[in-house]
Amino acid sequence: MNRLALLLGLTLTASACQLNGAQTRGAYDIREGQVVAETRPTPLYTAHFVIRGMVADADNLYVSGLRFADTGEGEGEKEGAGEPTGVIVKIPFLGVPETLAEGAFVPMTNLELIDGWLYWHERHDSPDGRGLRALSTDGEHFERISEISGHSWSIQPDFVYFTRPDDEIDEGGFYVLARDGESKPKLVARRRGVVRSLLASADGSKLYWITRQRRDGTWGVYEWDGKRSGKELLRSDETFASIAVDGDDFLWVTWDEDEGEPLHSLYRRPIAGGDTQVLTRKRGLPGFMEVFADDSHIYLTTVRGGELRRLPKAGGEIEILAGSGDREVTSNRFNLFWVDDQQVYWRGK
Repeated sequence: MNRLALLLGLTLTASACQLNGAQTRGAYDIREGQVVAETRPTPLYTAHFVIRGMVADADNLYVSGLRFADTGEGEGEKEGAGEPTGVIVKIPFLGVPETLAEGAFVPMTNLELIDGWLYWHERHDSPDGRGLRALSTDGEHFERISEISGHSWSIQPDFVYFTRPDDEIDEGGFYVLARDGESKPKLVARRRGVVRSLLASADGSKLYWITRQRRDGTWGVYEWDGKRSGKELLRSDETFASIAVDGDDFLWVTWDEDEGEPLHSLYRRPIAGGDTQVLTRKRGLPGFMEVFADDSHIYLTTVRGGELRRLPKAGGEIEILAGSGDREVTSNRFNLFWVDDQQVYWRGK
């Protein structure tokens, strides 16, 4: 690993963005040593760039995005101002934002936080070149993990798994890369449907992939056998919108039609097999999109953006979180975060 400034030429600076007003007394609480926002939406941060990804831990929100020439004071005078500048910012819940990286790179829409490292991928048209990148949350260490990568990946201590890049002919399969600094990516599982996305089991010991629509009109979920193939665990005649692992269960959203109207459904089933539960359905637009869960609730975003919905795991009616948003939504144990017109909001769960 080397310092980010040496490898990418990214500028480590004090944040050029600003906190949208300091949190006032009473706007947050402390629970089990962690900051918890009020249950009403509260502005947390104003970004003077286009936000592309967000992720949170117990104490900070991390935001990635692109700064264009016309979005900041004096930017038009910079050399090469026509090209966007990549930005990664660390936003303490109680403190001043800090720019961890800014320079000639284009982070795509996924930003993940794993064991103190931020991960993102860059396409072939990024000035830094395509591939998967990692930056420590203190901004001190940078790792160029691969020179190719698609939009979906799973990070493990010894291996990285990722889908094929957008500029590569996709005939199926995904890549496996040993994290030894010497190995080259290996393409596996090519004959089990074109891979749309990857996800890991809750303990990281198993890897699953979701196919795109297959020739028979179905979608499938496979468990990788560790070699060149896998076992089909789940099959659907309805379009997969999203899928998530929640402990020992799969949660997934599908799209279909019912009497000429869009039908959106949320399902749950044990990964090991068993009965499939229909948790909720919605006819008409806007329909369900992404699904994620915490200890108490299952959350749903919508196709066209809007307020966040949630369903109690213990049972009950679906609830709309009034005043919330579901664009670039992320969460930690006690809070939800989302973006509305470059303004980041948060609220307690």
